[in-house]
Amino acid sequence: RFGVRRGFGGHFARAAVYAGFRPPTLNELHRPFRVGNDITEANPTLEPERLYGVDAAIGDDAGDLSWSAGVFVVRLVDPITNVTLGAGPGTFPPGVFVPAGGVYRQRQNAGHIDAVGFEADARGAFGEAVSWRVALSYTDAEVDGGDDAPQLTGLRPAQAPHWSTTAGVAWRPWSGGELSGDLRYESARFDDDLNTRRLGEALSIDLRLEQDLTESAGIFAAIDNAFDAEVETGATADGVTLYGAPRAVRIGVRWRG
Repeated sequence: RFGVRRGFGGHFARAAVYAGFRPPTLNELHRPFRVGNDITEANPTLEPERLYGVDAAIGDDAGDLSWSAGVFVVRLVDPITNVTLGAGPGTFPPGVFVPAGGVYRQRQNAGHIDAVGFEADARGAFGEAVSWRVALSYTDAEVDGGDDAPQLTGLRPAQAPHWSTTAGVAWRPWSGGELSGDLRYESARFDDDLNTRRLGEALSIDLRLEQDLTESAGIFAAIDNAFDAEVETGATADGVTLYGAPRAVRIGVRWRG
């Protein structure tokens, strides 16, 4: 990664170019798995996937209100993707039987993925008692399956929403105490490589109360997914929808060494 940053009049501008790679995991190389009647086979011949990108942004982090906004362009070469190769009932190499209502997939290096988008964030405070933050990102991504997976060309990568937003507010009404809330939103996305299984948009809210007992210790109570939103995380070929965790209440002790 190589980056530059220039400050001017309390504002800044920055830009960066970068490259990286990720080798396949042991699971991707050797461990098949099954969800319902959908079977995904491992692939010991996988190559590392490689990332190339550039981004640029402007912002201000010198005042009471800090913000930044930027754009990015990324190419992911040889992405490791669960590629759909057929539907059941049937037997597929290496002798895997897929029942009716299921599909057969294999992890493969599938061409490349191009993505462009923008991201922005801001944070500030209303006096000493209330602080806030918000972040927004938009990504337009498209697969080019090349010769290995031409059926994916022009489609969107699985589990890649266009819009993603987070926001939070914290209120400190008394000494050592804090009430906070965090919101997360993702637009609709697809569960599969062929873009046939649409997952709905998701909005969830977390709440938390903290109280300091000493300089290094405190207690907290938290409600994750406070309004028990049904967040779709997956779907199978035979119509089974998977969901994220429901509402959960946690109480604990926090210690800072």
